[in-house]
Amino acid sequence: MLINARELLAQQKRGKRFLLVDTRDIASWQAATLPGAVSLNVYDYFIPDSTEQGLVAMAASFEAAWQQVVQHDNAVPVFFEQQVGMRSPRGAWFAWFCGYEEALILDGGLDAWIAAGGELLPGHAPNAVVAVQQGAELIADIRLSPLQRQWVATRKQIEQADGVQQVILDARRPSEFDGSFVHDCCHRAGRIPGAHLLFWEDIVEQGAFAGADFIARRAAEAGLQPHQQIMIYCHRGARAATVLAALRLAGYQHLSVYVGSWHEWAEHHELPLSVGS
Repeated sequence: MLINARELLAQQKRGKRFLLVDTRDIASWQAATLPGAVSLNVYDYFIPDSTEQGLVAMAASFEAAWQQVVQHDNAVPVFFEQQVGMRSPRGAWFAWFCGYEEALILDGGLDAWIAAGGELLPGHAPNAVVAVQQGAELIADIRLSPLQRQWVATRKQIEQADGVQQVILDARRPSEFDGSFVHDCCHRAGRIPGAHLLFWEDIVEQGAFAGADFIARRAAEAGLQPHQQIMIYCHRGARAATVLAALRLAGYQHLSVYVGSWHEWAEHHELPLSVGS
């Protein structure tokens, strides 16, 4: 799931092929990136409705974009950004969701690559896909497999979570969780009732993922148990992917992202919410 910069450099020298995917903005990629890296914007794409049809549209969209950057069928995808944040885990999660389970995250990102002695080169067209585009027209050609379906949660699944076996996890900052802060695009503040809180920044240290034992302790403190089905949300699904990757690193296996997240939940006024600590 993770690869560090020294290991990546060593494996490249031994001839192993990697598809290096820069998830930063295109201007940063153009200025300096890992040699041969492609640019793929996985951050600015969100589905408006996390129904089954919406999930299929999302899969179609990523697959359409992915086919534009794939260079070799046997190359292992490695997603990176400046440091581990919201983008590279989201890129890897998209890949896992669409069946590319070998996809990796460069732990520590581009900064770790530089520290390990890796060189940088400007990114050049045509190795760039500006965004994961809408894929509604491709829905007829795609069906989600059971392996794909495990990575995502619908709004209906969130509504039906029992809080014991199916647990909702909020990856946002505490001020979003208690409702004292809300994004301008959301018409309601608060959290999904019954949600646990694990702030995504609490599981990264100095631009890389914290150790597995530390993450496991933080998860336990948040009231999580490894046997539970944990459905993670944030504002629009990016920070949730970072927490999913961290929990996976800590040994949790039953993990999914509620891709509509608070942005979707807040727009459905018939759905309940909670505020306060």
